[in-house]
Order: sequence, then structure tokens, then C-alpha cells
Amino acid sequence: MDELGQPENPYNAQDLREMGQKWLEKIRAAEKRDESWKKDAEAASKAFLNDNESDDSGKVYDFNILHSNVETIAPAVYNSTPIPDVRERFRTGDDNPESAISRLVAQVIERAIMVQIDDGALDSEMEFAVQDALVAGRGIIRLRFDADEMEIPGEPVIDPMTGAPAIDEMGQPMMGEPQVQIANERLAFEVVSWRDYREGPARRWEDVPWVAYRHCIPWEEVQGMQDEQIKEALAVGGTDTANSEQPSADADTFLWEVWCKETRTVKMIVDHSGEVLSITDDPMGLPQFFCQSKPLQPVTASGRRTPVVPFSVYKKLADELDTISRRIIAITSGLKVRGLIVGDAASLEALAQAGDNTLIPIANLEGLAQTGGLDNAITWWPVEQAVKVLRELYINRETTKNMIYEITGISDIVRGQGKASETATAQEIKSQWGSLRIRKLQRMVERAVREVFVLCSEVISSKFSPETLQQMTGIEIPPEAAQMLSAPLDHYRIDVESDSTVRADLSRRKGEMGEFLQGTAAFFSTMAPVVAQAPSMAGPVAEMYAAFARQFSLGKQAEDAIEQMSAMAKQQAEEASQQQAQQAQMQQEMAQKQMQMQEQELQGKQAIEQGKLEVQQGKVMVDGMKAAASV
Repeated sequence: MDELGQPENPYNAQDLREMGQKWLEKIRAAEKRDESWKKDAEAASKAFLNDNESDDSGKVYDFNILHSNVETIAPAVYNSTPIPDVRERFRTGDDNPESAISRLVAQVIERAIMVQIDDGALDSEMEFAVQDALVAGRGIIRLRFDADEMEIPGEPVIDPMTGAPAIDEMGQPMMGEPQVQIANERLAFEVVSWRDYREGPARRWEDVPWVAYRHCIPWEEVQGMQDEQIKEALAVGGTDTANSEQPSADADTFLWEVWCKETRTVKMIVDHSGEVLSITDDPMGLPQFFCQSKPLQPVTASGRRTPVVPFSVYKKLADELDTISRRIIAITSGLKVRGLIVGDAASLEALAQAGDNTLIPIANLEGLAQTGGLDNAITWWPVEQAVKVLRELYINRETTKNMIYEITGISDIVRGQGKASETATAQEIKSQWGSLRIRKLQRMVERAVREVFVLCSEVISSKFSPETLQQMTGIEIPPEAAQMLSAPLDHYRIDVESDSTVRADLSRRKGEMGEFLQGTAAFFSTMAPVVAQAPSMAGPVAEMYAAFARQFSLGKQAEDAIEQMSAMAKQQAEEASQQQAQQAQMQQEMAQKQMQMQEQELQGKQAIEQGKLEVQQGKVMVDGMKAAASV
């Protein structure tokens, strides 16, 4: 370790310079590879912001259809704080102590994520990322881990001979080395501008070998640095890699933060010189190494990582729309009521400007009559042809707009518009089919948020102390839970609660809930007689109801309640089956006892009859003997 507490660098100065130059070459190659896309993205950004002051290539539109489309789609794609949903992948019995600890850990992670996003930091960054994706074709959001370091004084040194605290030459107690303790662990979310992001060549995101983020350090910040070596490396100035001008002494400096997956290291490289300022080994310890989710790219193609600007898909139609709008503006500006006056111009002009119920005296009424009256005294400038052209231009503009909406998939229902002549069923069909492309983008954003939550959970489990988590979540963490937190989270499913990133309107949510309650009432009224006749059917019926309820976005609490209800129904069905079996066994035993009693009673009756028969036989024999004796 050096005096600053940084890991010792095993590379010499020459190796570092060569390493930095090689990485700059890779970054330049990535810029060259994406040069065409970056040009289109700059033009789209200028059009979206209506930037008249920028010198970049691009067009400023009078009819800014791009801004309208982005501002329509963006809130439909992401408009609400997402809710994390952390559960066990394979849930075991509730009576299992290990399963109870596992559920406790899931609850701790879920609450910790909620604490990190409650301040709205994720919302603002996600909105910017979605806007970058819709305008430039790529949106990136990354995760940062921050913590405060607290120095704890060392323990007193014990003299091994006396067993008492050791004393130094000055008579002061000798203390051990101070310890550095991490406290106040926290996560930060940061959107990375598409201008400041580079990645290595690959066909799939999983195969990207490295990513790089560009940072700008102002000249004033460089001058205030205490480390003279770093200050000297940065103070020579810098310039954007896209600019070929030489850096000046007072220019801002650009740094590249390069994350290399192969070596699992992070390097800070000066842009203008290639000097490597630092090399850090795997700072976050993430399984996938990169500290970001997969970039948001609305337009994708298999085997292609270079983004596509969505605006380029309909740019020609946008140019045509703008041309029509410019012609409408030009014709409208010249469409004025103008005329030539013959005779007393002052009186006629006063008449033209008169208000309601105002009488204007005309001095030369006889001369006006000689000219043929007021109609012949004024000759109006012809505007009928301009009105016809203007009417056709408005029709053409609406046609062009509809073509753009057809290409982009933004139906009138999605834009909150409709026709009075349409039925509710027709509008519902248009809403369902018109929002299919929007749903695709919504799933893309949900996937990005899910990946961010996975990153959060991995950092929380590996970097946050149990004391911090306990204070943050309000849940007491036993040693078994702390040990489970430090292990990989492969047995947990980390997801986003259904439709939590997009909150539908209140009326639709009420309609869906009413439909769910009606369906629930109809289901149980139909199945109640079946369960009453056969209690063992309660388990399968509960499973059927859970499958029905999954068709609705009820949220985690309702889903957990339905799952609990299903488990209770299964348990009750098992208990009912056991009771039925016990009753059947008891009835069988009672029947056997009754049969035995009947057999015993029958045997007793037979014995009595047999006795009676024997007595009669004996009596007959005695009577016979008496008769023989009398003879």
C-alpha cells in the first residue's frame, strides 16, 4: 500500500503509457465505428431541443413532430417509481426454519432497495435515460456505491511480560494501529450521456468486452487538487476526442473510466495524453462485472450493437411535414384583407375601422353614388386562390402526420385523442392494438429497471454491513440471516412489481379491479357447491383461482395473499381428506363390530335352539323308556 492507501501499482511508467495509448486506440476505434450514428444522434438532439445556437449539423423544425412524439411516448413508457419484488425462487414449507430466514433476507433486500430509491433519484435518472433512448437511440444508467470511512483508534498495546498496558518513552500509553470502518453505505444512480459512453466490439451485450465512461474535470477543480502528481498529469489541459484542436493550458480535462471485463479492472485514463492515473481491481464485485444495465436501445437488430436513431426512421416524412408547415406559414402571413379605394378615401377608411352602432358621415356622398355605390368604390385583393392552396396544405399536413403516426405506432388513442363518432368498443380495440409498440418499450424499460435492482441487491448483500441494513430497514438481522446475505443470491428472484413503472389512469384501474371482483364472485359461486360436496377439491379449485388472478396486475401484496390462500386451501383439503379417511375407518370398524355382535347373537340363538332341541330329544327318550318299562 502507498501513502495514500491505494494498492501498489505493479506496472512501471513505460508499461502504463503503452497501456493508456492502447486503450485510447480502442476508444478511438469505437468512436469511428459509431461515427454515422453519432452524427444522426446529434442532428436528432438539435431537432428535439430546437437548438438554434448549436453549430452542429442538423435541422431545426418549425413543426417539431420529434419533440411531440418523444414527449408523448416517454411518460407512457416510464411514469412511476418502480417497486422491487424479491422472493425465493423455490419456496419451501412455512414450518422450515431455513425458509423463514430466507424470506427474512428477501424482505431485508427489498426494503433496502426501496430506501435507496425513495428519494426519487432513480426516477429522474430513468427519465433522462428513456429520453436519450427515444431521441438518440441509446440510454445508459449506471450504479455507484458510496460510503463514509471512519477511523477508529487502536486498542491499547498490552505488555506481554507484565500484562499491563505498555508505555512508550514519553510515558504515554502505546496504542495499536487505527482501524478504518465503513459506515453510511449508500447507492447512487447516474445516467450516462450517449456522448460520453463507448463500448467494445461485440454482437451481443453479454459479449461486450469493455465499456468506458467519459468524465470532464473543470480547469478550476484541477488547480485545487492537493496531489501534485495527478495535478501535473491533468493541468496540461485536454480536449474532446472528436475535436482535432490541440489542448490549451486552461482547458477542461477529459478522463476515461474504462471497465475491462477480461481483467476485471477499472482504469482511469487521461484523454489527451493516455496517462493511466489509477488501476482498481473489481471495485464492486458484481458477477457480471459491469456496473450498468443493458443499454436502452428502442431500435435493435440481431447481431448489431450500433444504435439506430428512431427519428431517422421517419425523418423524410418529418422534413416533408416541415416543408408543408413553412408554406402554410408563408401563405398565412400574406393572406390579408386588402383593397383599393376610389373616391373619398378618408371617409371610406373611417368606415372600415368603425365600431358597432357607429355612424360615419360621408362628405362626398354624391360622388360615391356616381361611382356605382360602395361596392364599386372598393376593389378587394383576390385571396380565393390562396385559401384553396392553404386548405389543401392543411389536408396534406394531416395526411403526413398520420403517416408518421402509422410508422411510429402512435395511435390517436395513445395521444389521448378520439372521434366522437367512434363507439367505445372501437376505441377500446384501437387502444389495445395501438399500444402494442408502446408495450414493447415498456417491457424494455422494465427489463432495465430489473437489472438495476439486481445490481442493487448484489451490492447491498456484499457491501452493506448488517448494522447498516438493520438501521435502514428496521428489521432485526440474526447471525443466520447475515451469513445468508453474504452468500450469492442465486436462489432469489429479483423482479419489478407488475406495471409499477407505468401507472395506468385511475378510471382504468378501477375498471380492472371491478372486473376482477366480478370474476371472483362468479368463480366462487360456481365452485362453492363442488367444494361443499367434495372438500378435497379445495386445493385444485384454489390453484384454478390463482391462475385466473394472474391475468390481472394486482401487485405483490395481493399475489402473496392469493398464494397464502391457496396454501391454506391445500392444507384444509388435506385435513378434510384425513378427516374423511378417519371417519371412513371409524365407520368400517363400527360395521365390523356390529357384524361381530350380530354373529355372536346369532351363535347364542343357535346355541339356545340347540339346547332346546337336546332337551326335547332327552324328554322323548325318557318318555320312551317309561313306556317300555310299563310294558
